[in-house]
Order: sequence, then structure tokens, then C-alpha cells
Amino acid sequence: MEPARTLRELLARNRDLRMLWLGNLVSACGGWFSAVAVFAMVYAHGGAGLAAGLTLAVRYLPGVLAGVWGGVLADRADRRAVTLVTDVLMAVFAVAFLLADDPGRLWLVYPLTFASAAAGFVFQAARNAWMPSLARPEEYPLYSAAVQVNGLVFQALGGVAGGLVVTAVGWRWAFAANAASFLLSAWLTASVRSGDRFAGVAPHGWWRSLREGIAMAARTRAIAALLLLEAVFCLGLGGTITAMTYLALRVHDLGQGGAGWFYGVQGVVGSVVLVVAASRIRALGPSGRHLVIGLSCLVEGVLTMLLGLPSGVLPALALWGLIAAAEVVYGPAAMTVLLTATPNEARGRVTSLWSATATLGLGVSAVGAGALLDRLDVGVVFALLGLPMAVAGGAWLAVHRRRDISGDGGRRIARSADGGPRTGH
Repeated sequence: MEPARTLRELLARNRDLRMLWLGNLVSACGGWFSAVAVFAMVYAHGGAGLAAGLTLAVRYLPGVLAGVWGGVLADRADRRAVTLVTDVLMAVFAVAFLLADDPGRLWLVYPLTFASAAAGFVFQAARNAWMPSLARPEEYPLYSAAVQVNGLVFQALGGVAGGLVVTAVGWRWAFAANAASFLLSAWLTASVRSGDRFAGVAPHGWWRSLREGIAMAARTRAIAALLLLEAVFCLGLGGTITAMTYLALRVHDLGQGGAGWFYGVQGVVGSVVLVVAASRIRALGPSGRHLVIGLSCLVEGVLTMLLGLPSGVLPALALWGLIAAAEVVYGPAAMTVLLTATPNEARGRVTSLWSATATLGLGVSAVGAGALLDRLDVGVVFALLGLPMAVAGGAWLAVHRRRDISGDGGRRIARSADGGPRTGH
């Protein structure tokens, strides 16, 4: 059978991939319910911009601490079993957020956010190592788009629905919905038994496994360039959610669930653009995909700098939608480059290292933006956030024009590339 050429073909033909995709779909919906609810809780109980930024930073931090070791685990253990266990753990943590629904216990948000995020990053490492093996290499752009679009679709539904639920009945039901989504995800995942569940890594020490994964990433030109790009770009990206939440709740006064409207616009626009663009990105060669990566970063950075200009809520939502359109084309291009350059036995460690690089920058950016929002105008903050994003994209394009960084066989660090991929808003 010929490789699938569209997202619809990929999901229609591949039953196991479709089941994992559906599992991620429902858990993404619950996750966006929770994101809206947590910010509403923090602001309702007296939290300021810095408190919201710290909440995001605590969510990102486990990507550096737990995520990297999750990648080692994914290359040593049964990847399916890891995803099942972490799904159940995230359901338990989602319910536990209800304990923080009091000003005196608001501090519980931070350890619970950390624990839930740590389980999520381990889940992501196992999924990212297992799920691509259910697709052919020629289908990697479609696979990446499928994973990304499920989050966007339910970001739209979950963000708007979460905003409505939080505004109408409070955040308690949003946390309950999040827990139910993780349990449903686990049930769907349990029906899948194919794919490369075991990487076949030699049973030597964990530290040695981690060092070998890092060394392989450093030797492979395409992977090293993506990691460098990631580090710079995410120094701006992480704070955009903190600033957007402030814009929705404090500037435009959209109510406790106001951030949900921005999440909703991002999900709708992003999913439509991604479905249309996925097959086109699949048809591109390595050079074309690298061009898409750089343009995505550059355009998103410029549009972010404009987001803080004085305007009404509708222009702000429209600009946020354009940012989403620029962002989503990045995922299929970057993930295809990464998966093509990474052998199966190191896939968990390399994808986790990629995620860790992103989350470190995202966390620093989230805290910095939160602190700046308590001191500077929101327009200035957006300008400061967009600048490194635009510079990263421009630098990537400049390097791309001067020399090839897409060759899969290149075994040296691309030291002159200083911008990068990201995990999404």
C-alpha cells in the first residue's frame, strides 16, 4: 500500500495510530479546561502577574528535570506501559487541584502543577518514542500534523468550553473534566499493542544512557541546529501565555475564563491551517522544510511584538489567530527533520532533550514576563517577548542560506544557528 498523502488517509488507514491520536485528543481537551481553571483560581485568590508566571514556570520546570529522564525510561522500558501509568497519575493529580480552592491553600497549586507536569513530560517522552513507529518515514509530516492538530482542535473546544464552564459554574468542574479525560485516554491507549514498544537499548547505567543520547544529538548536525534554535526562540515564547492571560483578564476584562477565548481562536485557526498545510509540507524536500521553520519563527516573533499595541478585544483576537497560523506550520517541518535524523533506539532521549531545551527557555520566559507585567505596560512586554523570537527566525534563515544544515548524515554541531523550534503556545 502506498504511503498516506493526507491526514484523513493516515488516520483512516492506520487503526492503532488513530486510537493513540484519539487518546491524545481527549486528554488535550481536559488539559485546556485545566489551564483556564488554574489561572482563574490564581487570579481569584489574589494572585498577580508574577503568580501566574510562576505557575507557568512550575509547569515547564519538570520538562528539564523529569522530561530528560523520561526519555531515558522510554528507551529502556515498555513505552506503552509508561503512557498508561502516567495517564492514570495525571488523572489523580487533576482531582487533587480541588484541594487548592482556598486562599490559604493556594500554595498547593505549585507542587501539584509540578507533579502533574512531571508525569505529563514522562508520558510525552514515551508517546513521542512509540507513536512515530506506527507510521512510515514518508508519513512523518502527516504524523506530526496529526499529533499537533488534536491539541489545537480541543484547545479550541477546551479553551472556549473551559472559559464558559469556569465563568458559569467555577473551576471545580473543569478539574473534574480534566481527570476524566486522562482516564479515557488510558482506556484508548490500552487497545494499542503494535509499534516499537521496546527500543532494545543495552541495559547499562542510566547516566551512561543519558550521556550517549546527548552525545548523539551533539554529533548530528540537524538535531544540534534544532536544539540551538529552540533555546533562543523559547526565551520569548514562554512569556506570551503569561502576557496573553494578563491581556484577557486585566486589559480586556473578559471575565475569569477570558483566556479561554484566546485559546479558542488559536485552536480553530491553527487546526484549519495545519490540516491544509500538512500535505504540502509532506511534499517539500529538506531545504523547503528548513525554510518553513525559519519563516514560522520570524513571522510569529514580529506578530507577537505587535500584539501589545492599543486595540480592542476583536483586533487582539484576530492578531492572536495570525500568530497561531504562523506557528502551526513549524511543527510538521521540524518534527520530520528530528525523526528522520534520530534512530529508534535513541528516539526517547533525543525528543526529551528537545523538549527539555524548550521548557527551560519557556519557564525562564514565563517568570520574567510575569515580573515585568507587574512593572511595565503590557505592550512593552509583548515587544520584549517577540524580539528574540524574530531574531531566532532571522538567524535560522541566514544560516540556511549560507550552508546546508538539513543533511541527515552531517555529524557536527551547527554552532552558528541560534534560533529554534518550540513546543507550541
